[in-house]
Amino acid sequence: NMKLLKSLFVLFVAVSLVSCSSDDDNNQFVLNNANLSGTHSITYFTTSDTETTNVNGLDVVSEFTTVGDTFQITVVFSENGTYVIDGEYRNNYVVKVAGQIIDEGFEIIDVTNETGDYTTNNSTMEIVLDGETFDVTLFNENELRIVSEDSYTENDILYEYSSEIRMVRQ
Repeated sequence: NMKLLKSLFVLFVAVSLVSCSSDDDNNQFVLNNANLSGTHSITYFTTSDTETTNVNGLDVVSEFTTVGDTFQITVVFSENGTYVIDGEYRNNYVVKVAGQIIDEGFEIIDVTNETGDYTTNNSTMEIVLDGETFDVTLFNENELRIVSEDSYTENDILYEYSSEIRMVRQ
């Protein structure tokens, strides 16, 4: 009797696991305007700009980093491909040259109903906001996380940029 009960339990667990994984496969949250539309609160924002200049054979690296906090800012995505950003947050910044901090502080960023356009692409997992392409690292019913990275050389100076924005649906 215990053997039968144990076999039924193992069978039940196996069937449950199989049905759960197939449910997950069928219910992928597709990145499209309809699924993105709604109000999202920004909860995380960071950027990093680096310039590398060769001076007499030595690379001099200048870094400008920002980290946002005290977020009271929302992004409202409309299904028609437009968005509106409204609110404010504090932006903490640090400027380093050759590893030495030369400036640091914060500023309050106040955004009043700024509008823009966006497109979504589920096959590449990208969102383009006003021409800037972001890779989507997380998208589901509750959260959106996007990152942007760029690197180029101009006048023998290497420029590298990265940013990350995280949002939670209200």
